[in-house]
Formats: sequence, C-alpha cells, structure tokens
Amino acid sequence: MLRRSFSLCMFGLVAIVAACDNLTGGTAKNGTPVGIVLMNSRTKGAGYTTYPKVNFYNLASATFAFSNVNTDSCVAGAYDSTAANGTTTAPQVGAGTFMLSTVSGRTDSLYKATTGDQTYHPTPLSGISYNPGDSITFQIAGDFAGFPQLTTAAATAEPFVIVRPTIPTAGNPMLISWTPAVRSGEAMYVALLYNQGGGTALNRQLFCNFADDGQGAVQASLISELTSSIVPFVMKAQRVQTALRTPSSTLAYLNIISTFEVPTPVSP
Repeated sequence: MLRRSFSLCMFGLVAIVAACDNLTGGTAKNGTPVGIVLMNSRTKGAGYTTYPKVNFYNLASATFAFSNVNTDSCVAGAYDSTAANGTTTAPQVGAGTFMLSTVSGRTDSLYKATTGDQTYHPTPLSGISYNPGDSITFQIAGDFAGFPQLTTAAATAEPFVIVRPTIPTAGNPMLISWTPAVRSGEAMYVALLYNQGGGTALNRQLFCNFADDGQGAVQASLISELTSSIVPFVMKAQRVQTALRTPSSTLAYLNIISTFEVPTPVSP
C-alpha cells in the first residue's frame, strides 16, 4: 500500500539531517509507479535556466514532498557541507524513450539516460532557458510496463530577494524578511550556518521553515549559539513549490518539486 506523507525533505539547499531517502523500494509486481521531478533555478547571464531531472520507480511505499507550511518553526543542528541526500534503492521503471517539457514558450526533450540510473534530463548541461515562476508542462509518453502516459502542468518556484538579518539584542527574536510569494502553496526554507567550538569551519545551523508570506522569526532561545560563532554566519534560502499529479485512468503519482535558491547557482 502506498502511503502519503506531508513532510518535505530538502533538495539542494541544506538538510538538518545528514541524509534523506524519500523512497523505499517495493519488490511486489503490483507496486505503484511513482515519478519524481526535481528542477532548480540557475543564473545564466541576465536570465535563468533549469535542468529538470526525472526518475520513475515501482514502489510499495513513498513519501511525497509538499510545500505547504502551516506553522513556522526553527531548529538548531549540526551542519556538514559534504553531506548528501541518501541514495534510493527502489527499482526504476521507464516512461518512454523521452519526455517533453514546455515552459516560457519553448519545448525541450528530456531523454532517458542509457546507462546508470535512467534519469530523464535535457541533453545540454546548460539546461533550459525559462522565467522562474512560469508554469511548466510535462508530456510523458508512458511505458506499459512502467509509468503510464500523462500530460500535466505545474507552477515553478518564483524568484525572490531576501534581506540578511541582523543579530538582535539578547532575549529578542531575529526577524527575517524576503519578497513574499505571489501565489499560495510555496514554502520558504532558511539556513543560518555558523561555527561552534572554535575554529572557522561552518559546523552548525539554524534551520527554519516558514510560510511564504514575506517574514519569519527565529526564536530568541536559539540566538545565543549564533552570537558565539567565531565567524560571521552564512545565510542560504530556498523557495519550494511542489505539485502532486495522478493520471486519470491508472494509479500512479508524479511529484514535481521546483526550487529557487539564494545565493542562486550559476548555470554551465
């Protein structure tokens, strides 16, 4: 049986845990087809590109990503710059030789890798030129033995500007402000990286998930660690927009996860 979870694992920014494995493999022949789309924004000159990566699995269970945040919260934890998301051992399936994506007035093919993990992605490493915040459409041809045919659209994460916060006086929360989302259904994740224990390495973080209304607050009880850091804190922020789509005729799920990060990565 497939289960649905309303927790969001971070993709690309900073995770409060060292690893995140969102999928668990199912060996039963009647497992459920699940597709995962990951796409982030990257700067390219005065514009942006994105490089969608799509994988399809046959699963007995899955944890889907949702970007709805009902309550703001911040936690302190270890930070490891070398940590990576956990690997997925679930059996992969196909969805056709290639699929199409249409965004910002252009259509591109995402081809399935012939070796390795069968990821569908654009051929050029520079990816696809687009306007963050635009809607993107995916056309999946489908595979009788894998993921079914599906054409669906979803919004991409909007660009934003965030103000570096100042450390408040003792006993007061830290306020963080950014450009609020125009539409609902987006979340803002902020990580403040700092040092604890001496030296200059960034080894701790305050990690916050906020409703995307333009302002959040780090509780005063967490600020003391930040003020003791030998080096100035580093801030990273990520807006996340998700969608969960299902074909009308077959039990299957496509989880589309779009992000916009500050600082924004540079496109090849």
